Amino acid sequence: MKRRPTGFVATCQCGVAIGAMDINRIERADAGRLLGKWLYDGCTVEPRFAGTWSAEIGPCKCPKAQGDQHE
Repeated sequence: MKRRPTGFVATCQCGVAIGAMDINRIERADAGRLLGKWLYDGCTVEPRFAGTWSAEIGPCKCPKAQGDQHE
């Protein structure tokens, strides 16, 4: 039986984890929007399956492009 993720971590193209989400603490629609934003921004989104997990979040180190909305 496949396990469902308990959360997700978004890693930017520069290699920094820029966001994390605990599925049990966010509305499903908001989770979908956030996952979509991360993917649209070019992030790698990794599921987390353990009951407890953590991620060290930091600021993106990519050079800012003009008009870039990535934070």
